[in-house]
Amino acid sequence: MIMSGSAYADSFYFLSAGNVTWDGVYVNPYQAVDLSKTWENPLTVYCDDWNTDFSGNPTWNADVYTLTPDNLSHFKYANPSSDYTLALNSGKLVATLESNTPAWSPWQRYLEAAWLDEQWRDIMGTSAATRDTQIELEAAMWTLFVDASHVDRLVGAINNSGYATEVNGYLRDAEHAVTSVAKGGLGYTAQGWDVIVPTNNSFPMQEFLVHAPEPGAVILLGTLVGGLGLIKFRRKRAA
Repeated sequence: MIMSGSAYADSFYFLSAGNVTWDGVYVNPYQAVDLSKTWENPLTVYCDDWNTDFSGNPTWNADVYTLTPDNLSHFKYANPSSDYTLALNSGKLVATLESNTPAWSPWQRYLEAAWLDEQWRDIMGTSAATRDTQIELEAAMWTLFVDASHVDRLVGAINNSGYATEVNGYLRDAEHAVTSVAKGGLGYTAQGWDVIVPTNNSFPMQEFLVHAPEPGAVILLGTLVGGLGLIKFRRKRAA
C-alpha cells in the first residue's frame, strides 16, 4: 500500500486515448497498461493537467501518491501560479483571477477533480454516458488547475461549444460534494484515488489521477515509465 510520502517502482505504457475528441483534443479517460501487474490491466487514467502538452513516444518518471492531505505538497498543483474562479454570466463562463486570499484551496480542488472523474467512472457503459456528458465533466475538471497561459483557450472552448451551463453546474456540484457535512456538504473524501505526479525530466509531462481497482491494494506504486504511442494524451488535433 502507498503510505504518506512513499513511492514504489513500476513500469507502464500508454495504451489508448479513446475516440472522443473535443476542440481538437482527446477527452479523458485514457487507458494505460501496468507491465508488472498484468492482472490489473487496463488502467483507466484521468489527466487533470490542461496546461501541459506532449506527444510521440516519450518515457518519463513519476511518483504516485494516495490522494490525501498529507501528500498534497507532492502534487503538481499544490502551489498553483494562477488561481481562478469561474462563474456563469449571461450563459457564458467567465474566469476571474483570485487576488490576495483565494476562495479555494488546492486540496479542495484535488477532491473536486476526483469527484468529477468519479461521476464519469460511475456511468461508463450505461446509457447516461453520452459524449456530451463526458466532455462536460472532463472540461469542468480541467478548469480546476488551468493557468494564465491556457485559461482563455479552455474557457473559450467551453463557451463556444455550448457547454457553459453544464460545466458550471458540475463545478458547483463538485464544490458541494467536497464541502464537509458540518458545513452542509456531502463530505466527499476521494477514497481510492491516487495522483500520478511527474518528476523533473528533459520534457514536460502531465499529471494524472487513477482509481485503484476493487478489490485490491493501490496499483500504481512509484516510478512510472510510459510509452505514449504516436498520439498526444490530450492536445493532438483530430484528423
